Amino acid sequence: MIRQIKKYDYFEIYRQAYNNALDLAIEAQLLFDNKYYPRAYFLAYTALEEISKSQLAADVFTGYSKEDNFIEKYANHKIKINQIGWAHLEANTYPYNQIWLGPDVDNIEKIVSKEPSWEKRLNSLYVGIKNTEVVIPSEQIGKNDAHKIIHILDIALKRIWDIEHSGHQIGTKGFMK
Repeated sequence: MIRQIKKYDYFEIYRQAYNNALDLAIEAQLLFDNKYYPRAYFLAYTALEEISKSQLAADVFTGYSKEDNFIEKYANHKIKINQIGWAHLEANTYPYNQIWLGPDVDNIEKIVSKEPSWEKRLNSLYVGIKNTEVVIPSEQIGKNDAHKIIHILDIALKRIWDIEHSGHQIGTKGFMK
């Protein structure tokens, strides 16, 4: 049974999901630095979902969206990753390692906006079978995959930080106008 969430709980959901996303981002970077690319990908993907959850809760808390279908969105992986699509698009405008300097149009490595995919998330964690072959995470998710999703995550976290700490409110209203 799903209990009703009172309005004041939404801020706590926002805060806890956002803080968890920060922790996951740190751990994803540690795994990446130590060449554990599939697991880094998995944690970065999960952090993006946590960011999405935090923004969903913040939007209900601020009245920017209604709480009618909050739980449905909050529990659905596809909805959460689609809700964070803005981060994928923004990651296309910033080259790696030059986030604070702004885009250098001659040095932009594009991030595919449809990434990350649910299939890649699963492939980053589980051994699978495709046709008659065994598929292992290290053969499916490499350094480039992990690098790209961590870049998307970094952009999302920095964008939210910029908006929330420049006097705007929490949630997507500050940057989804």
